[in-house]
Amino acid sequence: MPELKQQTSIDTAEAAREARLLQNPDAVSATAGSALAPSIPFTYTLPDTLRIWPWERKISPYYRECQADSVAWLESFKPFSPRAQVAFNKCDFSLVSALCFPESSKFVLRSCCDLMHTFFTLDEFTDPLSVEGVKELCYATMDAIENPEKPRPEGENIIGEIARQFWQRARKASPKACEERFIRAWRTYIASVIQQAERRDHSYICTIEEYMAARRDNIGSDPSFALLEMSLGVDLPHEVMEHPTIVALARDTTDMIVLANDMCSYKKEALTNDADYNAVTVVMYNEKTDVTGGIQWISDIHDEVVDHFLRLREDVMNKTNGFPSWGEEIDRQVELYVDGLGMWIRGHDEWNFGSGRYFGDEGLEIQKTRLVHVHY
Repeated sequence: MPELKQQTSIDTAEAAREARLLQNPDAVSATAGSALAPSIPFTYTLPDTLRIWPWERKISPYYRECQADSVAWLESFKPFSPRAQVAFNKCDFSLVSALCFPESSKFVLRSCCDLMHTFFTLDEFTDPLSVEGVKELCYATMDAIENPEKPRPEGENIIGEIARQFWQRARKASPKACEERFIRAWRTYIASVIQQAERRDHSYICTIEEYMAARRDNIGSDPSFALLEMSLGVDLPHEVMEHPTIVALARDTTDMIVLANDMCSYKKEALTNDADYNAVTVVMYNEKTDVTGGIQWISDIHDEVVDHFLRLREDVMNKTNGFPSWGEEIDRQVELYVDGLGMWIRGHDEWNFGSGRYFGDEGLEIQKTRLVHVHY
């Protein structure tokens, strides 16, 4: 009987995962936060948060080649049903890599694509699980990344082997300090995924401060920024990366990613009754406002973060307000890294509209009009 119960749980999780990928609202359970959403259909307007952003769209020339290789690699594990895999591929997680790491070598861009596929596969696998199930999968990825040469145990969920193969390959291009930062960032990332599951199980809607603190970790930006270092060919010591200005720039970048992501993903999550862990819902709940008010509140905060990032960037470029020089070569690498953070923001924004993840085939039109119509 225990084996039958376990198989039933697995089947239920797989059904819920496929329902989300295929955006079937009738097969996904409603949550506390979804009750805050207005009755569907409704419309909201997305602000142009990057209207003064100095970085322009750029895409890697290796995009299509790395996309094909990385998708084939992921599909070799058969992580989803055929229908769900088609829906997953429409999100085009290789596109976000090509837009956010446009200066990367072909080898590293492939690793960036593999990282995105690892992230989002883990996300799809863990979303329908209990806290204990989430812990099991997250700990498997952590062990795989800490021990990439060790075979995975028989019977383990395939996510462990996906993570192992990704990092076994990617680390070949990583300087030692960068590798250490990636492993540390992954540990923080999975802890936040587990925390999110705990809150989901209790239908808990965070305060705005709690939400941002947790989301900074589980959006996956810090592991991605380690791959950014690899893509730029920089080798920066910990003391440089831990300087308060560099830390603040990375945090600003993360906050912009979170806020933009949640404004764009709100439609998809509202349609699948899964919008409780989204900044729009969190702001609506805590500020006692509606969708329009929530979006405007987030947009205002995003504007403040943009201004702060650009001021800090000036300090790095001009060595002002106490930002030091580490010598010509390290200074050059630091400036490359900060420029890479700026490119990440532009690339992520372009992917929000250019992939099928949040808006299906309507993304490019929504990018022009800024109008989002939520309807079944």
